[in-house]
Order: sequence, then C-alpha cells, then structure tokens
Amino acid sequence: MKFTLLLACISVIAVPLFATGQELSCSSAVTLNGGTIEVAADASGDDTENLQCALNSAAEGGFRDVLLTSSSYSIGAVSTRGFVGDLRGVSKGATLLAVRNGSLACADNNITAAMEFQVGNASIRNMSISVDSPCSDGNPASVIAFYSNQADCDARTVFGNVDRVVISGSGIQGSDTVFGITASASPGCDGSAQKLLGTLKVNRSEINNLDYGVQTSIGGGGQVDINYNTFEKVGLPISVLNANQSTTVLANKISFNDVDYSAASGLGTVGIYVASDASSPAKNATAISNNTLTDGGYTESAIAILVGQLGKLVDHKMTVSSNTFRGSSNNTIGRGIAALDTNDGIVTGNRFVSQAGAWIDISSGNISEGFVGSNVSGWAIVANDFDASTANTDIVLGEGTAGAIVGRTQGYPEVEDQTGNNDVLESAAGPSAAYSKRGRMRLPSTELEAVFKKLRSNLAHFTSMADSQ
Repeated sequence: MKFTLLLACISVIAVPLFATGQELSCSSAVTLNGGTIEVAADASGDDTENLQCALNSAAEGGFRDVLLTSSSYSIGAVSTRGFVGDLRGVSKGATLLAVRNGSLACADNNITAAMEFQVGNASIRNMSISVDSPCSDGNPASVIAFYSNQADCDARTVFGNVDRVVISGSGIQGSDTVFGITASASPGCDGSAQKLLGTLKVNRSEINNLDYGVQTSIGGGGQVDINYNTFEKVGLPISVLNANQSTTVLANKISFNDVDYSAASGLGTVGIYVASDASSPAKNATAISNNTLTDGGYTESAIAILVGQLGKLVDHKMTVSSNTFRGSSNNTIGRGIAALDTNDGIVTGNRFVSQAGAWIDISSGNISEGFVGSNVSGWAIVANDFDASTANTDIVLGEGTAGAIVGRTQGYPEVEDQTGNNDVLESAAGPSAAYSKRGRMRLPSTELEAVFKKLRSNLAHFTSMADSQ
C-alpha cells in the first residue's frame, strides 16, 4: 500500500517535466525535455510568438532553462518579467537569431528592445544575434535590455548576464540608433528616483557594427562586470551614465575611432565613457584594467577613456591599470584618458604606444558650459610606460589641478603642468622648454584649452544622446 502511494506521488510530481507544448499553451515548436523548454524554428519564418510563449511558460512555471535547438530564428520583440534562468543557444556559431526590421514599436515608449528582461535573474548565452533597423522610425532601441518592472517602477532589482553572445549590426549609418546591451530603469519609470538595482555581467562576447555597445545606469552600489569581450566598429563601445555602481572593465579588446561616427560631432569616437549630471547619485566607482584600447585612426581627435561631471560633483573612484593604449598617427588632438572634474584617480602600469594629442589629460571643467568647475586633486600617475609614445604631450595637468603626482621611471614622459601646483617627479624637459625630447613642438596651452573645450562639448553631447534611450 505504501509503495503504491509512493508511485502515485512520483507520477504526480513528474507530470510537469513531461508535459507537451499544448499543455504549455504554446505551439508544437515549443516542447519540454526534462526540465528544459526547447524551442524549434517555426516553418512560418517568424519565431516571435514561440519564443515569447516559452519565456512566459518558464517564468510562470519556474523552469530555468530555455534552449534554442534550431540553427536560425527570426524574431520581433519579446519581453518577460521575473524570468529566472538561461535563454541559450547551442553555441555562437550554431545558433543565429535575427531581429526583423521594423518589428519594434519604439515610438510608443513601450517596447524598446528586441529581447527585454524586466527584473528577475536572466542569462543569455551561446548565440549570435543580428540586427539592422528594428524600429523603422529612427528611434533608439536595444538588442538586449535588462529593465526594472514597468508596471511597478519600485520593483527594480535585476541580475543580468550575457555570456558568449555575438551581437552584430549593419553599421552606425543605419536608420535606427541601436544599442547592443542596456541595463537601466524601464522606459516610463523615473531613471533618477527609481534607478535600476542589481548586477550585469557581459562575458566573452563580441559586439560590432552598432551605434552603442554596452550602456549601464545602475544605482545602489550595483555591480557591472564587462570582461573578455571584443568591440569593433561601435560608435561608443562602453558607457556608464549617472550611476552608483562598481564597474569593472577587464581584459577586453576595444577598438574605437574605427568608423565615421557622426554623433560624435566630428570629434571621433570614444572607447569608454563615464559621465554624470545633476540627477546622478553622489558616488560611483570604475576600474579599467588589462584591456587593449586601439585607436582606428578615422579622425584626428578620438578619446580612449572620457570621464566627466556636469552640474554636480560626484565622488568617483577611478583606477586605470595595466592597459595597453594603441594610438594612431592620424590622432593629433585626441586623448588616451581625459578626465574632467574628477578627483582621486590612479593611472598605473599602462603602456602607451604611438600617437595621441595627449595620453593623459586631467582638468577642471568650465562652469559656463555646465561643468562643476571644481579643483581637481588626488591623482597618481605612476609606473606607466611611455617609451613607445610619439605623442607631442604625454601628460597634461590642466586648469584647477593640484597635488597630482607624476612618478619616476616612466620613460621620461612629456608633461605639461599648466598650474605648477602638481608634483612632477619625472619629465622629459622643464616647463619652459619649447621642444620635447622627440624633437616636436609642444602644443601651446591656448591650443590645449581649445581642444579641451571640444572635449567638454563632446561629453555633454554623448550624455544627451544616451539619455534619449
């Protein structure tokens, strides 16, 4: 008798694991295999409904694995709330998911992503995604977006993961502005008071031919890890806006200034952009380590890392360490690292190769242009390698700087200390010398100020562009 009851209990428990697609209220293309919901490509050529049904069933039924079993799919917009688990293909080379043109209703401020995950704990893995003009109305859209709950903006914790995914666009001159991966408050929610909480990890993925790569705006001390990825022909590969998050950018290959990015107002592209305005949280932290940042040389004024603050002083802890900056002979007025109104930065163990207008430029912002205009202190530029630099000026310590330390044994960098209030322990020549050790005329301070005014304009421009998303 006890044995019979035990068998009955086991059979009841096992029923969900062997349910059919019809019992999931999906088409026959959606089936269960053990605890995995499998989605096969639909003969109609449109897989949106099947993928949406699979994600809904997983979120509602507690299934943690959705597998794309076919080689190629075509989708419009799919959105799920509270999904916990994996959406995965077989591999980057074996699973292709194409986003159909004109399939997103971007203008209604409702669906702005091809694959949208509101709250929950979602991982997208092992696939390639192609996108061209998903909106057809010129509005911005994301390929993968992690959002707060649009129906309840105070429910705003999400744990997002993108692992071994290729996202390929049609180039930055397309009709739509396309973001690869976004993590922010849901459209319609207050991005300042109801900022997204949680984490985002982007790992071993490839992003190419898009306007924007990865953009995040997370509050509450959230964690963002962007590790071991490749970015090519992206207008702005990585951007962090108005965040209170601990961001680690580790061991990526980041190409910038390798496309004609018109949104950059003629200043060339930026590799990594960290910015805040008056609505930003009061703290932020960024660590950029072991990356290779390569200037494609399309314009004369690209910036590998651009950091700045508009309208509000933010306690931004910043470390740039052990990276390789590869410049271009075409870049004569750009920067490797440009930081405005930012204190307490550490630049150490980096290698600077070839040409840039200047490799490191630290300065106070101009109040009349909306910047904080604060004094800048607490910077340490130590143990870097400038031996392979051919820049006119390696380090600019600009307006408002004081107490910055330029350490010894760095290959005698060309240092321009515009205030005389910094501790320059090693320099190729004294501040009054007209020529550098490389036999090139130094840029006069008036020209450097003109360059930095352009950088300030670029900073404000990128902030307004990204806010439109």
